[in-house]
Amino acid sequence: MAAGATSDHPAGMATATNQVSAVFARAIASGDLELPPLPATVAEVLSSCQTDTIDAARLSAIIHRDPSLAASILRVANSAAYVGQVQCRVLQQAISRLGLRHVTEIAMAVAVRGRLFLNPRCTELLGDLWQHSVLTGFFAKEIARLRRRNVEIAFVCGLLHDVGKAVMLNAIDRVLDDASAEPDLAALVTALREQHMAAGALLAAEWKLPEQVAESIAGHHDVTLSSRYPDLACMVRLADRIAYSIRPEPLSAAPTLDELHADEAVVALNVYPDELDGLLAKRDKAMQTAEVMQ
Repeated sequence: MAAGATSDHPAGMATATNQVSAVFARAIASGDLELPPLPATVAEVLSSCQTDTIDAARLSAIIHRDPSLAASILRVANSAAYVGQVQCRVLQQAISRLGLRHVTEIAMAVAVRGRLFLNPRCTELLGDLWQHSVLTGFFAKEIARLRRRNVEIAFVCGLLHDVGKAVMLNAIDRVLDDASAEPDLAALVTALREQHMAAGALLAAEWKLPEQVAESIAGHHDVTLSSRYPDLACMVRLADRIAYSIRPEPLSAAPTLDELHADEAVVALNVYPDELDGLLAKRDKAMQTAEVMQ
């Protein structure tokens, strides 16, 4: 998708930006966005992993019902990030290697990517968004670990914080009047920024996601919107900023190191400079994780 606006026409670009954002706002308000259901197998995996009685054999039996999910679990277990001395050949062995909680993360990632990152018209934007989502999940998990908080829910919150953008890009053919025309890139990116929290809230309700996830979707730019889980919203905000420092979004500059150190989330979470530097030093591991989750 190519940019259609240039700096030679700022007024026209502003008009296009406002129009695209307004069209999406109306579609969100009217419920005219197609929201795919959460796959039944993934919902069962998520539910099972929140209990104390699940084991690798039971989880393997659930996952076997979804060949795509089973293949993804085996692929990740045998990737460079997780491979041991012996290659995993059966699903139960892969689950034991990865751990029950990590399997939950993979299941959610497979569900999100397989249901919401499909529109061939927006392949490049969706690819960038997926990379950013996994990076944010990775760093949210690392920040939670640093602050001795629940790392599993932090990963899911980070992974899904921008899911509204995927919802919008998946629905672009239906929402925009002229489905054959390429929308102005600057206008589309601005519309995604302005409307993705509302679109994400719709999906959170449709998928009955935990309240922590819904608050992170709503409050990762403005943490005051998170009334019950402000620390988690701060962790996702900081993870989001770190992810952008590694891979900037289209038409935006990456935050500088000084900006990261001065970010309100760093202050709110009492993250020390050496701790932030330690998070940034995990860049290669984060990129490896994002590659594995493709």
